[in-house]
Amino acid sequence: MSKNTNDASTEKPWTLSEQSLVSILGESHYTPDEFLHALGAPTLLSFLKQIKPGALPWIRALFKAKVHSHVSKLNKRFPKDSWEIQSYTFTYRSQTVDGREKEMSGRVTFLNGKTEGHQVQTISLHTHQAFLFPEWAPSQSLMLMPLKVLWDSAVIEPDLQKWGVNLAKETDGGGSAVHMARQLADCTVAALEIMRQHGVTLKANGYTTNWGSSQGAVPALMFAKWYDTEAPQWFKDALRLKSTFAGEGALDMPEFMQYNYRHPELIDPDFIVLTAYFKAFTPEQLGGYKPEEFFPKEYLDPKIQVNGRNYSLLEVSSYFTPGETGPFSKEMSSYSQVYAPDMLHEDGTVNTDSPKIQAWLACLKKYNNLEGWTPAHSVYIAHSPKDDMIPYEVAHNLYLTISSQGQNSKVHMMSVPFPRIMPTCGMNPHLVISFLVQVYMAFAKEPADMYRLFKSVN
Repeated sequence: MSKNTNDASTEKPWTLSEQSLVSILGESHYTPDEFLHALGAPTLLSFLKQIKPGALPWIRALFKAKVHSHVSKLNKRFPKDSWEIQSYTFTYRSQTVDGREKEMSGRVTFLNGKTEGHQVQTISLHTHQAFLFPEWAPSQSLMLMPLKVLWDSAVIEPDLQKWGVNLAKETDGGGSAVHMARQLADCTVAALEIMRQHGVTLKANGYTTNWGSSQGAVPALMFAKWYDTEAPQWFKDALRLKSTFAGEGALDMPEFMQYNYRHPELIDPDFIVLTAYFKAFTPEQLGGYKPEEFFPKEYLDPKIQVNGRNYSLLEVSSYFTPGETGPFSKEMSSYSQVYAPDMLHEDGTVNTDSPKIQAWLACLKKYNNLEGWTPAHSVYIAHSPKDDMIPYEVAHNLYLTISSQGQNSKVHMMSVPFPRIMPTCGMNPHLVISFLVQVYMAFAKEPADMYRLFKSVN
């Protein structure tokens, strides 16, 4: 075992800049019908067909009805035919998990007058889920959350460090909710600047809602914690955060990891969280170990071809998506195939007392710790008992932690139903449930509506 104790820390204090915008990558102007046609991506449509064959026309009709139900209301706020939907992709300055300053990309979408500015009713922050395909990143496609512009909300979405302009250049930063929250905050500052440049501001009595699902749930909660405990007053004045929603992914990362270690049957569905996050951290952050030291030799051999080049399993899980590489994780059925021998018992099960596992869990705790926070605004956590990738009890335990064992009335827990008529088509139920939650989020005005929705169907 080698242990590097000389790695100097590259972490820098989080001092939020009042100017993070670097450049505008592109802009689009839509009528409601054009906006409806632009939503989604080809691979998303294929995913929908796989979940429920024949459902696509019904979904399109639902989206169309939703869009047009709001048009008449919006026409009352603007003179006839004088408004449009505007969407801008951009780059901004932020910080990677290992502490480097880096340009990242994101998107902001809002309503605006064609000849004069506009005051939006709300701002919606969205931290996205893990992707099956790179084109699902906000800067690459108008996905579902921009539907919130129908509520006259400006929708702000960071790509996060792995996606958009950094595709195949940066590793997955999902192991640090602290840094993902920072990237959301820096993206928000840049988006607010773009809005100001186009005459769009938040109404005096407006407010912000904060949304995250699946892999984006803990970063959304971490942003809420940072907002309540550390955010500068100028940032709070600009946003006026009202509520946060975290769906199908709220968890304590070390607890979730240890649950997986006790359930090797989850290696395939949870492969990303088991392996993809290591390379984002420095040896110092990992207790002195290099990321490669956590894996067996065969895991580091370049044997998987992506775009004409061979990569190791560690590189593939860190830099790419299942849509790009295929389901290589199905080859993994034992932790002896995933982690280094000195992290395991003789029978191949994970030894949680091993120094490396202890260092890994300590790293995850440091960068995903939601303890010691008493939410000052409403927080809604939602999870499905049918999710067999992330157990309900893990999400509920985090709810108990954040809510002071249920004593804080601002924190709410919801059970997400899984429709019996919805097939999984061989996919892990988590993927299907998370997609449904994403649709619910896009159609809801604010997190309280999600609470009323799930309460009514349970």
